[in-house]
Amino acid sequence: MTASATVKDNKGEGSWKPAVSGFSGGAVSTMFLLPLDNIKVRLQVNEGMKSKIVSRLSSTSTTAATSNTGTVIKDQYQHHARLGAMRMLRGVIRYEGVRGLYQGLVPAVVGSAVSWGGFFYVYETMKLQLRHVKSDYSMDNAASSSNQNRRAKERESLQELPTLNSWDNFILGTASGVVMVFVTNPVWLIKLRLQLQMKRTSEHLHVKNVAQYDGFLDAFRKIIQSDGVLGLYKGTGPALILTSHGGVQFVVYEFLRKHFHYARAQRTAESSLMKRFDDSLGYLTIGALSKMVASTITYPIQVVKSRMQQPSSSIELTSTGDVRIVKRDYAGLVGTIKKMWRLEGVTGFYKGAVPNSVRVAPSAAVTFLIYESMMDKLQDL
Repeated sequence: MTASATVKDNKGEGSWKPAVSGFSGGAVSTMFLLPLDNIKVRLQVNEGMKSKIVSRLSSTSTTAATSNTGTVIKDQYQHHARLGAMRMLRGVIRYEGVRGLYQGLVPAVVGSAVSWGGFFYVYETMKLQLRHVKSDYSMDNAASSSNQNRRAKERESLQELPTLNSWDNFILGTASGVVMVFVTNPVWLIKLRLQLQMKRTSEHLHVKNVAQYDGFLDAFRKIIQSDGVLGLYKGTGPALILTSHGGVQFVVYEFLRKHFHYARAQRTAESSLMKRFDDSLGYLTIGALSKMVASTITYPIQVVKSRMQQPSSSIELTSTGDVRIVKRDYAGLVGTIKKMWRLEGVTGFYKGAVPNSVRVAPSAAVTFLIYESMMDKLQDL
């Protein structure tokens, strides 16, 4: 590859191309895997063995669920069997139908697409700038007496800019995540609220004391009315901590990509079909592995974030096949962690880990595959 081609590719990576590629990857993976995310979120906020019940709704059958019968149990803590992913899946379908698995689709797609698009744009832009800074620094050290014209010529003759180390990738990934937290936190909060609501069940039982939303814009308006603008930023604390997730993910991703020689500059439009297929499998693998490592390390903070963002009262499923109205009060990051530890112990921080582990690998694999494929297609534009 010529120096001019390299410069062109580097400029492309720092422009709109990473945003478009990341946007596409995030949107596609979210649409396919939202049901698993829905199950994961419901399990994350379910306190399980000890949960303050406002009222139990007797609904041992679908017919009973529509009859508006129930027994009120005030301020009591009830013990229940463990609620697993399959029980939750069956319960959602039973009470809300298959559509219940796709609640929150609009904010999920918008949030994921904007997050990934913005993340890749910020990440690639900062990565390119840091590589330029390192290149200038190395040339200044090598030839401190050279004039500006000579350094410019040397710069043009470079076949590629300096590569970044794992620490550089961690810092850039984390910084990119911080930027996107303040942009997308309201979208993720609305997504979670829509995912948790059981609108059809609430209407059948004529429940009045649980907030229900008619879509993204209605949720946006009602949350501002009830909690103010700052209500849209609940969970920002753990979300900022979770930016380390992106840092870890990109450290692993960049390491694997370089180790297995999946460098974008090595692939051309003339590559054979088998070569491109091999590249695709490679990106599927390293994308999945990097996401799994990052998700495992940061998962407890994800659960804390979901607890803080959930509504104060909601209808939830129980392990016995019933539905119940519960009140939840999680105030602050430290307070939430203490309460979870006191009521549920260490296992509380890993609720929903099974559907999450099933979801994250294909989600990241598809996202990174589409991202790299789109970058290939856009490379010469």
